[in-house]
Amino acid sequence: MERGLTIFTPTYNRAYCLPALYHSLCAQTDSAFEWLVVDDGSTDDTRNLIECWKQEGRIRIRYFWQENAGKAQAHNRGGELARMELFACVDSDDVLKPNAVTDILLLWKQHSDQVGMIFLKERLDGTPMAYWGNKTQYCTLYDAYRKYGLRGEAMLVYRTALIRKYKFPTFEGEKFIQESYLYDRLDQEGTLYITDKSLYRAEYLEDGYTRNSNKIFRENPHGYQAYIVQRLKLDKKLKYKILDTILYIGSKRLLKDHRMI
Repeated sequence: MERGLTIFTPTYNRAYCLPALYHSLCAQTDSAFEWLVVDDGSTDDTRNLIECWKQEGRIRIRYFWQENAGKAQAHNRGGELARMELFACVDSDDVLKPNAVTDILLLWKQHSDQVGMIFLKERLDGTPMAYWGNKTQYCTLYDAYRKYGLRGEAMLVYRTALIRKYKFPTFEGEKFIQESYLYDRLDQEGTLYITDKSLYRAEYLEDGYTRNSNKIFRENPHGYQAYIVQRLKLDKKLKYKILDTILYIGSKRLLKDHRMI
């Protein structure tokens, strides 16, 4: 495993927004990274675009195409293909600040006994997308949100070896499962270093997962239920047990399964 960062981007028909991410990576102040792109069956100009960038030779790019199987399966493949010590998923419609790789590697030297690191995200105009006001430096992602008050979107950096160890499950006819399914499992390996530093700028597009979450859950009920069942096993406070039990019942209704286990 090489020292540095794998910046992993799963993409599907996003040729129109990938240039912004590419140029943000070209502007990085530290070149100790690879851009690993897993193309989940795009039918637009994504392949030609990235091949042109590879020929430019400005940054290290590795590109892989697969039949459309969903972001979770693209993530599984990304973990298998990554070559650097650290792994961060950066979506195709987002960008990194120029100092992102530099700061990640610098902070990792100081906190390399952790399983990873949590940074904050902000909007493209620089306004915050997340808030962290706690003095706690080390915690799981679950506790960051449910115990220590983290709000909003976070950028997550993990040891690549752990990303390889844990994978999203597959369900026939479904292409999506909540990303927290994987993060809840990674939490069992230890704590992350958390900071209020923002390195990632994001924008939610009309064709993104976040804006279409309700529709996605309806179309992927088994994946949704797998996430809720796992989350119920982790809940400690009664209010979260109640909330996730309600979501579990909802997942049963989606599956038209009236057995309440």
